[in-house]
Amino acid sequence: MRSIILSLFLALSVAASPRATVLIPADVGELARDARAIARGVVVSVDGRWTDDRRTIETIVTLETEAYLKGGFGETLQFRIPGGSLGRYRNIVVGAPQFTPGQRVIVFLGARGPGIPFVLGLGQGVFRVTMDASRTWTVSPPPMLPSSGPVVRGSATRRAAPLADFEREVRALAAGAR
Repeated sequence: MRSIILSLFLALSVAASPRATVLIPADVGELARDARAIARGVVVSVDGRWTDDRRTIETIVTLETEAYLKGGFGETLQFRIPGGSLGRYRNIVVGAPQFTPGQRVIVFLGARGPGIPFVLGLGQGVFRVTMDASRTWTVSPPPMLPSSGPVVRGSATRRAAPLADFEREVRALAAGAR
């Protein structure tokens, strides 16, 4: 009896395949060059759904675009991110961005074939656009962007940049595409 239980335990432990999220740091230049489209807009809806193989959940985000910094997918754009909620089920993917309707964002999107575009670098490809105290639109960097050295509290690279400056820089970087 003990050998049967031990055999069953070993079979079940081998059958479970480990899964991990591997995130390779990318700077804004790499994101801009690799993106098929870079869009600025307002999140209209966030909807969880089963993936085609029904093994996990993904989220479809609908964005009402205000401007494209590179490429274009139309006035209303949908893209997918891994993880999300669907009814009583929830799938959490470490590093995946979360969206709420009404947010203003700039997203760096990739695409393969005719499928729905996806955000490059998970959370690295999402920049939040907010209005500061002086009523100026600013762009906040994602928390995971790599730096050239140690993380320094209050560093200028971690501060929000004016929207116009950020867009000008991204357009210049995207023009230098490979």
